[in-house]
Amino acid sequence: MGALSKEEKQKVFREQLNHLKENGYITDQEFSRLMQAQGAYLADYESPETSQGIEKEEVQPESVRQPKPAPKPKPVKKKKARTPEQIRERNITWTLILGVSILLITGLIVATSQWDQMGAATKVVSISCVSLFFFALSYGTGRFLKIKQTAFAFLTLGSLLIPIIIVAIGYFELFGTYLSLNGEGRHLLGLMGTAIPLPLYVRHVFVHRSRLYVWISLLFLSLSIGFMLGALPLSLDAFYLGLMLYNAGLLVAYIRLRNKNQLQLFIKELPLFAQLNLVISTLLMLFFFENEVFYSFNLLLTASVYMAMVFVYKTKEYQFVFSVMLVYAVYQLVDNTPLYAVDSLVYALVGLLYLGFAYAFRNHTFIEKVFRWTSGIVSFLTFIYITYESILIKEQSSSWLLLAAYVVIMVHYIVLSNVTNHTIFMYLAPVFFFVSSAQLWDLIQTGPWFFFLFTAASLLFLYGGIWTKVKWLQVLKDSNLYTSLFMLTGCLYFALYDLQYGYSAVMLLIVSLLSYFVKKSAAHADLKHTAVWVLPSGLVAASAIFYQKFLEWVPAYSEGYSISFHMALTGVLLLGLHYGWKKAEEGDFQMSTFYIAQGTYVAAMLILLVDDGVDPMVVRPLLLLAGIGMMYLLVRYSQKTYYWSFVSVASLAFYTSLIEPLRIDSFSNVLMYMIFAPVLLIVIGEWGEKKSKGMRPHFYLLGHIVQPFLVLLVLLDQLGTENVHPILLLIPLAVYVFSALKAGRESGTKTMLYAALTTGYFLVVTLPKELGWDEIPYEYAFLASSFLYAVLWFFVSAEWKKRIEWYIIPFSILGLFVVISDVPFEADGEWLLVIAYTIFNLFFLHQRPWPLVRFVPLILTFALWEKLRVFWTDMDMSVVLALGIVILLGAGKLLEKRLIGPGINVDAYTWTALLYIGYLNLYTLWDESVWIRILPVVLLSLWFYLGGKKWNENFLRNVFYTGAAASLYGAYLMIVAAHNEYIPDLIMAEIQTLPVLLVLAFLRKNIWSASAETMNYVQFAALLFISGYLVLDAIQSHTIWDAWIIGGLSLASMVAGMQFRIKSYFLVGMGVLIFNIIYQTRPYWGNVPWWVYLLIAGLVLIGIASYNEWQKQRSESEKPVEQKWKKLWRSFKKWQ
Repeated sequence: MGALSKEEKQKVFREQLNHLKENGYITDQEFSRLMQAQGAYLADYESPETSQGIEKEEVQPESVRQPKPAPKPKPVKKKKARTPEQIRERNITWTLILGVSILLITGLIVATSQWDQMGAATKVVSISCVSLFFFALSYGTGRFLKIKQTAFAFLTLGSLLIPIIIVAIGYFELFGTYLSLNGEGRHLLGLMGTAIPLPLYVRHVFVHRSRLYVWISLLFLSLSIGFMLGALPLSLDAFYLGLMLYNAGLLVAYIRLRNKNQLQLFIKELPLFAQLNLVISTLLMLFFFENEVFYSFNLLLTASVYMAMVFVYKTKEYQFVFSVMLVYAVYQLVDNTPLYAVDSLVYALVGLLYLGFAYAFRNHTFIEKVFRWTSGIVSFLTFIYITYESILIKEQSSSWLLLAAYVVIMVHYIVLSNVTNHTIFMYLAPVFFFVSSAQLWDLIQTGPWFFFLFTAASLLFLYGGIWTKVKWLQVLKDSNLYTSLFMLTGCLYFALYDLQYGYSAVMLLIVSLLSYFVKKSAAHADLKHTAVWVLPSGLVAASAIFYQKFLEWVPAYSEGYSISFHMALTGVLLLGLHYGWKKAEEGDFQMSTFYIAQGTYVAAMLILLVDDGVDPMVVRPLLLLAGIGMMYLLVRYSQKTYYWSFVSVASLAFYTSLIEPLRIDSFSNVLMYMIFAPVLLIVIGEWGEKKSKGMRPHFYLLGHIVQPFLVLLVLLDQLGTENVHPILLLIPLAVYVFSALKAGRESGTKTMLYAALTTGYFLVVTLPKELGWDEIPYEYAFLASSFLYAVLWFFVSAEWKKRIEWYIIPFSILGLFVVISDVPFEADGEWLLVIAYTIFNLFFLHQRPWPLVRFVPLILTFALWEKLRVFWTDMDMSVVLALGIVILLGAGKLLEKRLIGPGINVDAYTWTALLYIGYLNLYTLWDESVWIRILPVVLLSLWFYLGGKKWNENFLRNVFYTGAAASLYGAYLMIVAAHNEYIPDLIMAEIQTLPVLLVLAFLRKNIWSASAETMNYVQFAALLFISGYLVLDAIQSHTIWDAWIIGGLSLASMVAGMQFRIKSYFLVGMGVLIFNIIYQTRPYWGNVPWWVYLLIAGLVLIGIASYNEWQKQRSESEKPVEQKWKKLWRSFKKWQ
């Protein structure tokens, strides 16, 4: 088709615009403007220069190969945008509908109160009149107002009332009891109610081209067929057979009539409606039937219709419905026929039936795939059903028929695995092998069932998972392997749970044997690697389990030797097997056996911790001594230095085991013996490092792990009467100092240094008791230790000073907390020690850039004041706290330049002063003198003022200055409240609130002058609040003077707003004035009946809708009033 010429394009565009103008979407001015724009566009687009440029772009050499076009992106479905005219017409429509509805409700309230006194015919006539009323509204809105949507809505309401009229006739029995809702002719009445309005609905379809009436027509057609079948003398199953034939007829009608142009509206909606109709019919048929065999044939017919819909309507989803209904039909057929005798086998064969369907539809990929999946799902559900039926319904679990069904299901999944290559089917096949095996054992009862299944799993593991060469089983090798492993594990777990130690040991030996075959035959590298470790692990587990069986033969084995010796012996035997593998040149088994042997011996040594049956004099030390040798072999074999940790632990354990042979009895002697264990470990580490590199860190680490516990034991020993001398702490102190000097890394140096300092504190805290200085509180040990640390800090180098600071700061803060919390401060001036300790903390905190931590000692002083308030009066507390606030503000001014920043820097003194102000308020709040009570508020104003100077940001500085002004206003309110007896109640509210306006004016002019617009909003909010407060006060007082004051203030506000062009004063004054007038005239309009307002609302809505429809037809030149209002509004917007 050739391109349109300029004249043709102009003609088509003009016709479209005429159509839009005639239907009210655009005005005449818009029509002229769009026509001019279209003409200019065509003139520019079809100019010679543009045409030549386009031709040059279109002419391409034929020799140039066109590039392959990029795939078009999938179009995104956008929501259809409404034009302003469409939105306006929609709003008019809904306004009109709402107005008419309100009028109808008003009419019902006023005029239908006599409904119970009407006759049946009068009621039906009333409903008919309502329908005619809606038809009249539809005609009027469509003919005169030209609102098609509203006309169509009223037409729909009137049309849908026709079947309601017929239902009402049946309800009131106007045609007799036969044609009533409960009469014998109710189906004929329903046929009348659906068939009579059906031609009208079909007419609406062709006249209005409405999809709504298409659906209503199809729905009433289906209801007519249903009522017609219900009127005939048919059984329930025959009735549903008729419905299914009707659904099939809809399918045939779609095939025959889908090319008819006259019926395209119905044809487009018929597929969706037919599907919905069929689904509803199917649901009803599933729940209501009489004869089971007839019912099963109905199900087969319905399933066939669903399958036909898959091809006719291209709805693949109904294939699933076909599958489900076919299974249900087979169940009904088998359950109600002689096939019930072999139902399990028949149900098992249903899955193969679906495989046959998949083969029959092999040219349809999706259908074939779905049938294959369906066959698998059906077989699994069949297994569940036949098992449930066999056990719970037929009360028998042993049946050769059931075994045959299981075998069929297993074969089915084997076929599915080869056909689909899907993982789930590959795993279901071996699962049903074990199900069949369990059923076979139930029939023959040979041996324990878990050992029978373990044997079957072993055979499947070897043949089906490793050795098989059968083509149909090749795809199942992996699933057979992993499923059998799961079964082997489960059977072994049950045997252990059932305390079958003999069978369990044998099963573990079989697992070790299987591991050997896996290593020699499996193709998977990960399985081979796992098998290498499973073999020795299985031997260890078998030996451990065999221990229980061995005790039944030799009970004396548990006395003196016990499980620890047994496991150690197992480890030694495995070490011997390691050398056997080494001789056989089995490198993998050699390595795994060695490490498992080492792990077994480690486990044996760990068991010694809880094993009381081992001889402590000989066997235990010998096992630990041999353990040192075993761990040494581990280090030499692995060439890993971190295994020296095992050697060090074994050495410490051997050292500890000598306590009983050496007959060290008392706790103090044991403690003195063990305090040298870290020394011995460190000496061994230093000596061994010369011969074996990498040995020292592990002995050092263990020594320092043990030493804190020994120090803790020394401290606990001080609680008794016969305790070791605390001077013994000098040994760990010396060890820590030596380690700090020898440490090569900074972290090690700091750790040892801090441990030494902590040990020094323990020495300081325990010495007074030993020296008889019991009267000194132990809390002062923190103070003394901090002093000693400070002395040390002064005499060391700068590098060590930095290290000590990391300890002395948190230690001193903790000490300050302990002193404040526990010391009673009964002596005079004792609290000055706390102040000195606080200054001590702040001194060291200033050595570090930790501004946030400075809050901690300052805040801890609050606890000091809380303890001193018991001894001091409120006035004393107020004086001290006020002095403290001044000192803190002065310190902040001298030491800090900003409240916050840069970075994390914070002025802790000034912020703590704010907390002090809040704390001071607790003591001044109830004082009799108002000048004492306003002290915190005045100090808060000072705090805001000084804090504001520390901000570089103008906004925050202004906020703080505003806070200072607000604080002074708060002090003013407190003074006014204290002298309220001298102020008349009539003007009390005004005296309290009106100064806010002066404060806001000051802030706006001097502080927030750069944010005038924002201050306008703040001023407006404040005016609203003040006016609301004054109005509520006037309402509560309810005197004529209050009304005059409110009226005068509101009038003054309006005059001030107009004079100074301030919108907030003008609007608030006008609003308060109007409210005052309405409130004073309330007795005149408050007694009108409520339904009058409802009537007025309906009339107003209809008037608004009519006015807007009328305005839509007028041009801008015909609206002078609106132009004046717009001019006034523009002038008003320029106000402040």
